[in-house]
Amino acid sequence: MKKFILILCMMTLVGCGNVVPPADMNVSEIKTEAVTEIQSEDTTEIFPAVTDIEIGEPDKTYFLNHIKTLFFDESGRYYYSYKGGRDSAYYVLLHEDADKKCAFVENADDFNAYLYKDNIFYGKYRGNELYSFSDGKYTELKYEEKEISDFYFTDEYIYCLCRNDAGTEILRMRYDGSDPESVAFINLQISRYSVYGSKIFYEADYLKYGVYDTETSTDTSLDEGGAGVFCGDYMYYMSAEHHLYRMNLNDYVSEKICENVRFFAFYGDYILYQPYSDSTNTDGQIYRLGKGENVKILDTDYIFKNSYYYDVSAIQTEDEHIFIEINSGPYFSYIAEIDIDGNIVETIYSHTSV
Repeated sequence: MKKFILILCMMTLVGCGNVVPPADMNVSEIKTEAVTEIQSEDTTEIFPAVTDIEIGEPDKTYFLNHIKTLFFDESGRYYYSYKGGRDSAYYVLLHEDADKKCAFVENADDFNAYLYKDNIFYGKYRGNELYSFSDGKYTELKYEEKEISDFYFTDEYIYCLCRNDAGTEILRMRYDGSDPESVAFINLQISRYSVYGSKIFYEADYLKYGVYDTETSTDTSLDEGGAGVFCGDYMYYMSAEHHLYRMNLNDYVSEKICENVRFFAFYGDYILYQPYSDSTNTDGQIYRLGKGENVKILDTDYIFKNSYYYDVSAIQTEDEHIFIEINSGPYFSYIAEIDIDGNIVETIYSHTSV
């Protein structure tokens, strides 16, 4: 259930008397040493990359729209855990306070949150349109009577798409639903997009790319690109062939940074990424790219004793921390903080269904 957008919800703890027992620690032995210490034994291919690049600090929209495993507020942190055995496991939301006490808050299927901002969650409530949640109350954020989807968050606005047979309308509104505005209409079926200032970079069906400037109302076709992460003068994005590129935002010229990437995250002067391979299983690996190096820092084969399929499903970088989530279907779930060398700093949650 945990995809690029995690299922997250928040409800008042008043009346929620169920306390979740400590996470099931009957898991495989967990090793905490860095993977780099045993690189000599590793025969996995090194994925070609350009390492002598200045990466810089990502734009604020990266942290608003980036994959999140944990959400934080002044009372503690929220994360999803399994409940039940391997034949009946389902996700529930836990709240963990400063004393590491966990309380069951709500089933995961009720509210699919995309963002937690200023102690308010934003997402879909029971499959309906965009809702906010605060102080035990859900509020639907509507744009007239249009059917909206594919939300993108900036500091000021929530952007969304409204598709019809003629193309795609791009809309935006404030976080309280005020000041609704149509900012663009593009005669294509847009599948992904990202917003940087007045420009909207998008990918449409049949591998068509473009950038729309809301200040000048100009739509420019691009040979490559799509939705990406903005960092300095560049937009970093994934190609259809699973390669990581960056596009110069001044002339829209792209260069390949790394081949065979499933997803990536920014941390300091590095890019952390999970490699993609057709021939070998790399879903449990994390590489560190930057400062002249491209090295593996984590491999689940070296962390867990049992020979299961483990998938690093999320890398969350926030406030100088790196959090990872590892899953193995409904049978195993693991959340931890690691350092830049792949060492496990803290095991936050670990559960094996039996």
